[in-house]
Amino acid sequence: MSIPESWRAAMTCRPLIPTLLLALNLPAAQAEETAQAEDAAATSPSPVIEEVYVLGEVEQPQVIQTQRLVKVAGAGNDPLKAIGSLPGVTFANNNPEPAVRGSSPEDNLYIVDFLPVGYVFHNDGSSILNDNTLDTFNLDSAAFPANYNNANGAIIEASSRDVMDTQQGIIDLSLLRAGLFVESGTNTEYGSRGGFFSARQSLFQYYIENFLDDEEFEFTVVPEFYDYQGRYQWQLDHDQISLQMLGARDKAGLLFDEDSDEVKKDPELAGGIDVNQQFHSLGVVWDHQFESGLSSRVGTYNLQQKLRLKLGNSNHINIHSDDIGLRSEFSHAISPEHELGWGLQTEHRTVTSTGVLSLNPCDEYQPDCKLSGGAEEILLQDEFIIRSLNLFISDRWQATEQLTLTPGLLYASDDFTDQRYLEPKLQSSYQATDAWEFHANYGRYHKLPDNLYPYSPSAGNPDLVQPQSTHYELGSQHQLTDLWDINLDVYYKDMKNLVIARPSDDYYPDLNEAEYLQLPRFSNNANGRAFGAELLINKNSGERWDGWMSLAWSRTFRYNELTNTHFRYSYDQPVILNLVANYQWNEHWTLGLKWRAQSGQLITPVTGATYDDSLGAWEPSYGDLNSQRLPFQHNLDLRAERSIRLLNRPADFYIDLINVYGQNNVVGYDYNADYSDYDEVTGLPTLFSVGLKMYLL
Repeated sequence: MSIPESWRAAMTCRPLIPTLLLALNLPAAQAEETAQAEDAAATSPSPVIEEVYVLGEVEQPQVIQTQRLVKVAGAGNDPLKAIGSLPGVTFANNNPEPAVRGSSPEDNLYIVDFLPVGYVFHNDGSSILNDNTLDTFNLDSAAFPANYNNANGAIIEASSRDVMDTQQGIIDLSLLRAGLFVESGTNTEYGSRGGFFSARQSLFQYYIENFLDDEEFEFTVVPEFYDYQGRYQWQLDHDQISLQMLGARDKAGLLFDEDSDEVKKDPELAGGIDVNQQFHSLGVVWDHQFESGLSSRVGTYNLQQKLRLKLGNSNHINIHSDDIGLRSEFSHAISPEHELGWGLQTEHRTVTSTGVLSLNPCDEYQPDCKLSGGAEEILLQDEFIIRSLNLFISDRWQATEQLTLTPGLLYASDDFTDQRYLEPKLQSSYQATDAWEFHANYGRYHKLPDNLYPYSPSAGNPDLVQPQSTHYELGSQHQLTDLWDINLDVYYKDMKNLVIARPSDDYYPDLNEAEYLQLPRFSNNANGRAFGAELLINKNSGERWDGWMSLAWSRTFRYNELTNTHFRYSYDQPVILNLVANYQWNEHWTLGLKWRAQSGQLITPVTGATYDDSLGAWEPSYGDLNSQRLPFQHNLDLRAERSIRLLNRPADFYIDLINVYGQNNVVGYDYNADYSDYDEVTGLPTLFSVGLKMYLL
């Protein structure tokens, strides 16, 4: 359950000054520049972490070591944040979650330690996972296999490492975050057991107000976040049982001055904004290896999520979701050529929502989602249950010595939208030579959005169906040397049944107000497509340096059937280039850089404004949706870290420089009250930060 896109847009649809966006902990459209300031204040990686496998496809992994990912300049020791330097990934629209290959951030599926998770990214763009716990994560960008369900975008899956036979404690301290990690494990004649626990909290809430003396707002809730992660594990000969917990909370609130431009443009903002989002999960995962060769993984979980949101004087909502579920996967090699896989996931979700809404329906395709001017007041009082069942089967077939085929089939059903799906998948790989591999993948997918607001019986349309997509992917991987490899992928995505909000009454001149308000507030009358090509040139660790270059070219479009308009999707950024390098200068110093260049974000231009007496505010007129592109963006981040001893204990110290050459990337326009003039909103200036990680045991 994430913050609804329409409400997130209502909170940040207008381009506020960068200081406000940083203070609110709600990233601006430039997510790269804004989020880097907070990411940069994290600390250097723990030596206990092993490898991360960033998977483009199941058959063709792109292997990048964790130590390289956590040292990416600007990633703040956060491998999940480092996916922004891989092809096909972009950030925009004030959303900390990534958009992958033309899909919406809401289309992604997040899994941690085999089980679903509430949300993975804090509102500042950093992930909820401590780098000391992480073992691997997979980024499967498209056409993923049948064992994943409920996703139209990408699969982002993180796994914690096994508990080690050691006792250790680690303190992380930086300008923006503090964390504690403890671990204890032991080996006995009956197997190994032990656990670890991580807890972190933000620090900027203690001093951020010192930098906002001249702003036109004040905090009612100072922005802050918390997260925790724990695991206790028993390892026996053929069994591993893991008890795990995970949770996070993000909150912020502010009140605008009555004479601020923001209130003059949207009078309802005088009531302020307040958001409190959190989740807590408990789970048990049992892995067993049978003597017959059958392997199984079974997990059960309870996930509780809460969202409290206040927008202006007339909009407030409380949502509580309680999920109880079971997920399982089995695999068995029935012959040298065939390995069968099968499993199921079933979930019982109870959702309760209460509140009052007076804002018009809004979606991510509208240029302005004002809180003022709502045509009706809705009493939100919903309680419903969603029961879902997903079954899959697949066969990894070694058809020839070179050719591997993995056909799969997924059956999915739920009683909320009352839909049934039977979706085929196919992953294929051809090893032409020792150095050349080619692959082709296909799949059909669906997703019930995490944001159930449009499906609400009170405020939305309970007759909505789930968005669907079809993915096609072709690619190759060439191993140049032991240290160098090249990956090339091309893809196409077709999307249908996308959810859109009811258009304004301008599109229905023959209806009176009562008839207009009887129209569904949301419908499935949108579709889309995305296509592109991605290149990744990777230099593995060796000869004191490593790095990669990723280059992506893409296009993504949407079509609104109700208004008969074709337009480029707001995440359409045709060119994205990343250069990443890390250099081991000597035994103590490591240096790193990241240079990113990308097409500017799309915006909808303001063509004029008229004064609305009923609102007491100016109403802007807009040109074609997403028809103007901001200037090309680029920036350079540098990092230097050194191993030291502090209080006779080993420690890592780092220095980060963000936006080294002070590039003023334009990320939006901030209009005055009557829209007659505007200021350019630029990314963050050159910033300097330091951090420390100390190993106590």
